[in-house]
Amino acid sequence: MPTLANMNLCVGCTACVSKCPKHCLNMVYDDVGFAYPKLTNTEQCKKCNLCERVCPILNKIEIEDENTRAFAAFSLDNQIRLESSSGGIFTELALQVLSKNGVVYGAAYNDKWMVEHIAVDSIEKLHKLRGAKYAESRLEGVFTEIERHLNNKREVLFSATPCQVAGLKAFLKCDYSSLLCVDFVCHGIPSPLVWEKYIYERKRADGEMEMPCLINQRSKHTGWSRYSYSSVIEYPDGRKYSAVSSEDLFMKLFCNDYISRKSCHSCAFKGYDRISDITLGDFWGIWDIAPEMDDGKGTSLVLIHSEKGRKAFSNLGNRIKYRDTTLEEASKENSALLCAALEKKERENVLGEIKNGNLSKLYVLFPSDIPTEVLLGKKFVQKLMKAIFQKN
Repeated sequence: MPTLANMNLCVGCTACVSKCPKHCLNMVYDDVGFAYPKLTNTEQCKKCNLCERVCPILNKIEIEDENTRAFAAFSLDNQIRLESSSGGIFTELALQVLSKNGVVYGAAYNDKWMVEHIAVDSIEKLHKLRGAKYAESRLEGVFTEIERHLNNKREVLFSATPCQVAGLKAFLKCDYSSLLCVDFVCHGIPSPLVWEKYIYERKRADGEMEMPCLINQRSKHTGWSRYSYSSVIEYPDGRKYSAVSSEDLFMKLFCNDYISRKSCHSCAFKGYDRISDITLGDFWGIWDIAPEMDDGKGTSLVLIHSEKGRKAFSNLGNRIKYRDTTLEEASKENSALLCAALEKKERENVLGEIKNGNLSKLYVLFPSDIPTEVLLGKKFVQKLMKAIFQKN
């Protein structure tokens, strides 16, 4: 039987499932919603090992161009910037592809607010792909769709995490001139189950019966500069939840590394040089490096890795404002560009509480809103409180 990547390292990119000629593999989901390939039809398996050969974990993909350049940039269209996570450069690149009758793939919310990759072939639908979505995106069938478009000579922009881009490149096995791959500075991929439970817990706390009609985890109504963005949830009756993201429970769980996929803590796709054509992110720290590039509306970090990327970026022309920066400046306040976040030893305890329906318990105590009992153990806390009481 084929050897698949260890579950602690597997990124769930779907390359192996997409490549199997006999459809022997399927993506299955663990108890917190992360996707993993599984051999579900052993009788049909011909032991061709194509699934092994396209795994970006089992097979390291060589980076041909190691001459990455860094820029700070933003769109001159204020509406695009307002609706984007950072400076709107993704939208500008997507508009360029759509103008040539191309198709853009990116993460979007479905009608239940879960995240999945979809194809967009019109400007009117592009808004679905804007903004950050903090949960693992479902990719089933996407790689084969992209391959079909490319073989039909259609231009494609694929926006995804670095590991998902690596999966697509491994699946395709050749570099199509009509494919532009854009990854981003990735902190990690949060659990879909935690995200789902958070939405329902948030709805309950807000006294709502209906599901939200809008979710924006990177709202700029409180600003962008110096990490001042907010999480906003709106409901059909007009009520709204809003909190600076540093005070939002889900964002604290995510940013403090309690709910990410296991493989995110040993990510093999960090660094300046990548197999994508362009890397995008927030240019945190731009307010000190180039204050003239920070007006509080969002500034993108742009890393150009390939000739295709250089051409696509240069073609944006007078639609953007940009400035050269060094790689050191680009990573100064963007540690996720180079380093994987360390796994918290309490990760399993926290996920266990959430699986058991105790998300609301995580609203109390501790800097990251996680109960001391969960982090340190109930008996330890009892002993600690007893010692403090006796001392006083």
